[in-house]
Amino acid sequence: MLHDVDKLDRVKPDVNGLTHAQGSADWLARRGYAELGPAISGHPVTLLADRAWFETWIASSTPETLIVSYADKRAGQRLESMAQRFASWEHRYPPAVRAERPRGSWTADTVEQVWHRAEELESRVCELSGIRPDEVRRLEWTGRAIAAVAAGWHR
Repeated sequence: MLHDVDKLDRVKPDVNGLTHAQGSADWLARRGYAELGPAISGHPVTLLADRAWFETWIASSTPETLIVSYADKRAGQRLESMAQRFASWEHRYPPAVRAERPRGSWTADTVEQVWHRAEELESRVCELSGIRPDEVRRLEWTGRAIAAVAAGWHR
């Protein structure tokens, strides 16, 4: 749940200058949770544009690292398919906005490659979990856990 903590306004000043995910990993490390860094640092979808990085990462990552990255590709405010998640990114970041973001420089070929790498990630995680993508669900307790974290964060 803390993989995007560096996006929060109250955390941004503490991670100024670090890239997304590196900021979250650094912020957590300074609070005694350095062991979460490796799982967090590889989750941004923008990293999937780098073929060499991806091949090394997927071959050497722990299941936990793969799961965090995959969960990021499946969950917005709600659990959704990867196709829905990618479509929501396209909707939120239309061409005029993307021009100012890292994905803005992606060609159609790069987008296709990122999609295929995301599918490879999905296959790997589902294989490790012994399930199909359409069987991925939030467990019954997650709603309560998210509410508890949200309540504690606002104190």
